[in-house]
Amino acid sequence: MAEGIDNVAGEIPARDVHVGAAVPPLTATEPGPDRRHRWVWPAALAAAAIVLFWCYLRLSGTAADTSDGADQALQAWDMLHGNLLLRGWTVGDVSYYTTELPEYMIVELIRGLSAATIHVAAAVTYTLLVLLGGWAAKGRATGREGVLRALIGAGIMLAPQLGHSIGLLIQQPDHLGTQVPLLATFIVLDRAPRRWYTPVVIAVLLTWVTIADRVAVFDASLPLAAVCGVRACWAHLHDRKPLASQWFEWSLVAAGAFSFAAAALAVSAIGHLGGYTSLPLPTAAISGHAILIHLGRAAVGIVTLFGANVALASSGLAIAIAVVHFVGLALVVWGFCRAVRRFFSSDLIVPVLAAGIVINVAAYVFSSVPNGWFDVREFLAIVPFGAVLAGRLLAEPLARTRLKPALAAVLACYALALGYGAAQPSPVANNEQPVVSWLEAHHLHTGLGIYIEANLITLDSGGHVAVRTVSWRPSGAVARDYESEASWYDPRLSYANFIVTDSADGTSPAPIPRADILALAGPPAHTYHYKAFTIMVWNHNLLADLGTPPAPSPGNLQP
Repeated sequence: MAEGIDNVAGEIPARDVHVGAAVPPLTATEPGPDRRHRWVWPAALAAAAIVLFWCYLRLSGTAADTSDGADQALQAWDMLHGNLLLRGWTVGDVSYYTTELPEYMIVELIRGLSAATIHVAAAVTYTLLVLLGGWAAKGRATGREGVLRALIGAGIMLAPQLGHSIGLLIQQPDHLGTQVPLLATFIVLDRAPRRWYTPVVIAVLLTWVTIADRVAVFDASLPLAAVCGVRACWAHLHDRKPLASQWFEWSLVAAGAFSFAAAALAVSAIGHLGGYTSLPLPTAAISGHAILIHLGRAAVGIVTLFGANVALASSGLAIAIAVVHFVGLALVVWGFCRAVRRFFSSDLIVPVLAAGIVINVAAYVFSSVPNGWFDVREFLAIVPFGAVLAGRLLAEPLARTRLKPALAAVLACYALALGYGAAQPSPVANNEQPVVSWLEAHHLHTGLGIYIEANLITLDSGGHVAVRTVSWRPSGAVARDYESEASWYDPRLSYANFIVTDSADGTSPAPIPRADILALAGPPAHTYHYKAFTIMVWNHNLLADLGTPPAPSPGNLQP
């Protein structure tokens, strides 16, 4: 009884406690400890989300905008103004239609059309990815182990390295944004019961993501189907369990297959209703020598994605930050190896994430895509997948070896690295921004250019100046039927009377050969030079001179 009184005395003010007296009830104005505790985690997560968003917004600002981000910003703006199916648009082999375009629409609804759209959306995406990564790493664990799991999972992704890592992780829409709804799908799978409706929900979620990005097949649908199929067969052949007892695994196999077919049907239906057209995926054959080159690029890309590329460091402090990031990469490798050994464990998410890493990297190595550092984006899924595996599988052994102080020190270094990156000054405005005011002042509102800058100028101006991408050829320029809208090139709807070039895009040869310009429209009536830009003006509508573009395909994507 005394112990019970002592416990109560620790929960209410001492002046209100008298031995042998009745304990007064807590009033509505004095919430109990349980009620206060209930709000601690939501408040802490909200505060963390705000801080992370601000840091990632600052990090995103250290990289200049690209035409890829401008494409999606213009598509979202068109959708926001009623063109929900993106009628007339030809997009790339990835549309982002159900994932990041809705996010861009929300940002533009609040802020309007501007270059800031790209950076705000990128910061939102990466903030969600870090938080969801910590949640997925935590799994069903509670208490200190759950906290340690979440900190490992989120901590590994906390501080992207300045330079290429920012361009890959916190920039324009890309395959990393696809991982946000996929992590949410894995969290649902991890926590949902083994009931008939769980595979149905997973199939719907995977279909939704695959409509936007077919890489989701390699990230989730194929790994899920393969892992569940192998586990069900193993249970039947090795453990002598009846096939019917594995109905849940077989249902998830069907969910993965269904999502691919349903997404293809949905995209086809959008096209038949007059919506956007997607480019086919590249399928060129590669040689054995190319595979070896791709393996080397994949290795460098993995080091870069986890912030440990010392070659990209520009100062002693940056080198130290990159070295510390090797700890996160080592944890990911360790976690992946443990996941492989636990393929048949009861934790289904673990082998699915491990299989997703293997399939993603293999698809990259054996494809014709790798040409430079930016193509590493094809297997960006390894960042959240690896971080989640490390959190789920290493928290217990790390705590057992009493390495928590060392982990805390590494996490503190990651936090300092994030602060260091966020404190870096943003670069001078995009190369295209200076010409926007000049064009507006000279009442030049629609013109032609190249892919590198055309949509960026349109975005930077908030749509007040429109520069349309053209493929320049000696035989005659044509509209570039890629990341563009058909009505842009209709001379009955628009009057384009200038061509803009930027010498900063290249020195030799010129971004647009003068012979190609003359072949299109003849000598200009006026030629102006402003900073790095050359603006040529004609007295007639240049859209009427354009030829018809060929059918879009990966092979004719010229700048």
